[in-house]
Amino acid sequence: MRKELEKLEIPEKIKRIVKKLVKELERVLGGDFQLYLFGSYARGDWVEGMSDVDLMVISKEFGKIPKHARSPLIRRIASKEVSMEILCYTPEEFEELKRRSSFIREVAKYWIRIH
Repeated sequence: MRKELEKLEIPEKIKRIVKKLVKELERVLGGDFQLYLFGSYARGDWVEGMSDVDLMVISKEFGKIPKHARSPLIRRIASKEVSMEILCYTPEEFEELKRRSSFIREVAKYWIRIH
């Protein structure tokens, strides 16, 4: 796990939840994945108790899983303590989205790679 998570000025509860998710992702996907934090926690304008945790998971393993089943799979292993928005892509899908999606280009301005 990268040290960026520790540097963030976000609640310890959120850091703990993300660290636990990294361990679960390692178990489910193996070590070959990328995890990005984006949204209000990455920008620093979160509101405690109201903001959700926005995450993007990139893994080759998602190529074996139908698109509609990926996020539900990851949500099952994620903490239920906070609301989470989890986007899941293969590396190829992610590269295509970086070229074509204005949403991804905007998010890329402030996302933080966690793993």
